[in-house]
Amino acid sequence: MSPFRPLRPRPLAEGSPANLRQNPDSNPDPNAEPGTGTVRGPGLGPGRPNISLRRPARPRKTNSACDPCRRRKTKCDGRLPRCVMCDHRTENCEYTYTVRHRVTLAEVEQSKRGGPAEILESLRTLPPEQALELFRKLRNETPGRALNLARPSDQQHLRGLLPPTQNSLGFELTIRHPVAYPALFPVPYTDLTLGALLQPVTKAWLQGQQGQQDASSRQVSPFGGPYLTPERDEDASSGSKTGSPDHTGAVNPKALFDERLRLLDVSKWTNIPIPNDLAISVISHYLDIDYATIPLFDADLFVRDLVNVQHFFCSPFLVTAVLSWACQAYTTLHTDAAAFSVALFAESQQYFSDQQQPNSVTTVAALQILSMCAVTYGKDDMSLRFLQESVRLGKAMGLFNVQSEAESATVWLGGHTEWTRAASYTAWGVYNWVSVYSLHYRVHEIHTPPLLPMPRDLVLFLPSDDPRSAKTAFHAQLLSAASDMWVIFKDILERFYGPQYHGATLESTLRFAEGTYHRLLCWSGALSLDMARGEESNHSVMLLHVYFHAVVTDLFRPFLATEHKSQRLYSFSTQHATPEAVYASYKNANYSVLWQTAAVYVANAMIREGGLSLRADDQPGNEWKFYLDVCLAGLEDLYASFPVFGSIAQGMVGMALRHSAIRTSKATRVLAQLDDIERRHASLKGMTDKTEARWIIDLNLATTDFEGAQARNLVEELQKLMVEQTESENLGDDGKQ
Repeated sequence: MSPFRPLRPRPLAEGSPANLRQNPDSNPDPNAEPGTGTVRGPGLGPGRPNISLRRPARPRKTNSACDPCRRRKTKCDGRLPRCVMCDHRTENCEYTYTVRHRVTLAEVEQSKRGGPAEILESLRTLPPEQALELFRKLRNETPGRALNLARPSDQQHLRGLLPPTQNSLGFELTIRHPVAYPALFPVPYTDLTLGALLQPVTKAWLQGQQGQQDASSRQVSPFGGPYLTPERDEDASSGSKTGSPDHTGAVNPKALFDERLRLLDVSKWTNIPIPNDLAISVISHYLDIDYATIPLFDADLFVRDLVNVQHFFCSPFLVTAVLSWACQAYTTLHTDAAAFSVALFAESQQYFSDQQQPNSVTTVAALQILSMCAVTYGKDDMSLRFLQESVRLGKAMGLFNVQSEAESATVWLGGHTEWTRAASYTAWGVYNWVSVYSLHYRVHEIHTPPLLPMPRDLVLFLPSDDPRSAKTAFHAQLLSAASDMWVIFKDILERFYGPQYHGATLESTLRFAEGTYHRLLCWSGALSLDMARGEESNHSVMLLHVYFHAVVTDLFRPFLATEHKSQRLYSFSTQHATPEAVYASYKNANYSVLWQTAAVYVANAMIREGGLSLRADDQPGNEWKFYLDVCLAGLEDLYASFPVFGSIAQGMVGMALRHSAIRTSKATRVLAQLDDIERRHASLKGMTDKTEARWIIDLNLATTDFEGAQARNLVEELQKLMVEQTESENLGDDGKQ
């Protein structure tokens, strides 16, 4: 007898594809013996079966275990969104990835696609009690979180985390020009506070809650404490300066742009009975917000003459114009600001028409501020008249549009330090504002930049021990940096909107655009670190970059509708440098910025992207819709202070309807909100005249149809578009049913 036991084949697993006992006819094999589960190889006898069993695949080793499995030290399969063990234990399955573990885009997208299917399979196969518990959890979760759908914004966010490809234009711009195109960490719109961003801040203003707050502010200063006026005695003066609470418990006054403003007596400058506290508030607000973006005068010299009632660098005409503009911006902060703005605007016009204003830098600045007021009131013809009168007077004084030093203002300035500073601020400030006006209205008024030194060249003469010198130096640097950019923009304006544009070929124009783009990139590279974008950058620095990207898009916009949009720009290293790629590089740069230029330009980019997404075969994303809604909400907020933005918002709604970017139900809600703001303006005795905005809204249409791209013409087409869109949507809904 043999001491060894013969080895026999392992029994086949029940349900195996090779086991044919249950259904011998389901998979017939010529080498199988009937009635047995044995498979023999060809040429082998029945006594020598040839069993070929495939060893089951070993489970893939996971890169990382979930946190509950780590704590329990149990085996984890690493499945997303929940592992098997956590499914059985009904625990929260969370992953904390180590540095060594790197989730690829394909893994995450695969897990996103598998999430809903696994949840549905669990609902179908789990015991009834556990299935009901899972169903209750799903009902308590938001749809996006419960199903863990693969949204396009998530995929874009993950792609943004990956380093850009080295052969892309975006990579080259980020590496070579980081000031203009910084490396930004992508933020998915789903992580933003949607309610706060999409809810206009005018809600409380529309509901009249602001009026309740202002009722008490008529007795107590808006800054929480009494202002120091010339009538106050020295004791009150010392008490205010110490900043300690008084016997009534009033808190310290809020810091002003310039503490000398507390000495202002506004009745010495205007006949409009605006309260002194309100006048101080709005002037400080203007100098903090709008002045830094486009300074039209030297703030230090202006405030000095304002509180001392001197007429060297200040005048009643200028003070009234500043108050009219500043009260507009203050409308949502004080119930009476809108009415005072209208009255001050009327008084400013009367100053200009009834009295002969002297040829001075204050008159030039006042006319430009009146032009800005007229723009925001929707009175474009009046705005252009004020602007042209200011340019005419500035040319007569030699501030700009002169060809030689003998004609410039340097002759009559005589090297006087303060007068040179005042003239420099006004000359370059007016030049910048006229350039912004040209950006939106396509007019060209100043053909030769000022020959005066820029403000940054004059800050060396400021006293170093003055605490206001640092703020003055920053404004001088910002104004000068913006002036350098607008000088480059002048060439764009002459090339694209001058008489010589119609005779130029697209090829030569593209070469001009490429060269000008390099000039703009060199300008951005020469900016100081204070002018670079950062988390602590203030409002004026961000707007400087907004204007830069707006100029760049206008530079390449004429080529987007031609065959030249894909033509290579050979001065860049990458083969993918094209006009269309430059436009795409801009589009991602201004999402976080909301002002009129940013809102108009970003909304145009989002509507264009939405049109491309709707025409594509794949599922369109929702990110462009979100940012379009942000732009519309921003325009509503601006409308609360500046009436012209009602027409601009309506024109934007009309353009979005024409491109099928929004539905009529959404357009109806936006228009209803605009109507509420208009009625609120009427109740506050603000400007209610019908606005005729010639602001360019449809930037792509403006390259071929300048008149049709204006806000007033888009508003006229709005009702017709809404009727057509409603009929189209009704037909689409009927077809679905």
